[in-house]
Amino acid sequence: MKIERFGDFYKQESIVDDFLSSLNESTGGDVNEDQKKSTYKSIENKVISDLKLDAKLVLTFGSGIGALYPVVSQMMQNMSISVDVSKQTVVLLTIAAITIIYLEERKFKTPEEEDVLTKDSKSMLEELRMQGIGDGIVKKVIKALNGIKNIFSVIGKHLGAAVGGIIDMFAYTAILIPVMNAILSVIGIHEMSVDDVISNFFSLSIGVATRIAKHGLVEILDKLRNFVSPSSKREILDDLETPVIQKFGDFTHGDTESEQEGDLIKEQ
Repeated sequence: MKIERFGDFYKQESIVDDFLSSLNESTGGDVNEDQKKSTYKSIENKVISDLKLDAKLVLTFGSGIGALYPVVSQMMQNMSISVDVSKQTVVLLTIAAITIIYLEERKFKTPEEEDVLTKDSKSMLEELRMQGIGDGIVKKVIKALNGIKNIFSVIGKHLGAAVGGIIDMFAYTAILIPVMNAILSVIGIHEMSVDDVISNFFSLSIGVATRIAKHGLVEILDKLRNFVSPSSKREILDDLETPVIQKFGDFTHGDTESEQEGDLIKEQ
């Protein structure tokens, strides 16, 4: 198992404990966090303006994308790369990754809509290359986000929608924000890079899903009492006590890369 990279069983349990503890704490407000989000929002506006991007996608997902910026930033800081990753680079990298994911996961009403996002994706990738962030790193961030998505699949099913992709997570902001905050905490405590998240999060999610039924998820469900009936809450907890973790496909969908990815992201 990939989790062996973290050491022994005690280390694995420690990571699960840290996640659950952070999940319990992450539902509260924090002045410093609000200030950070405000800073990212101003940078987000500048990036969209400078590159003349279509703001529709970012506006649609709003605070959901905002919750990703600190996570991507922390993963990048823990990577062994020579590039100085600024907040502006983090925002650009996150929006680029989400845009590419959106192109992969969604069907468009018109060819024009798809063309606009494809053009924006290429512009962002080119700008990232100029800042020293190669396409390989973008692909890794996308794979890391795929790993982070797992825990939403079970919850989403009982809220009336299957969470089959990363974009689906943005429909459940009440769950997305505290979970992303908990993930951010674990990544920081254990100094996890993008590669660490890719390699280990599927395995870690099994331990988290097994234990979360008795810890953090209960509090989240209580806060969602207006959206989740008591019977659905019990179903969610029963599901997590005997979890079936689906191994979702990578952005490359196996060994064969999609034609669209070949156009957008080049091999390094």
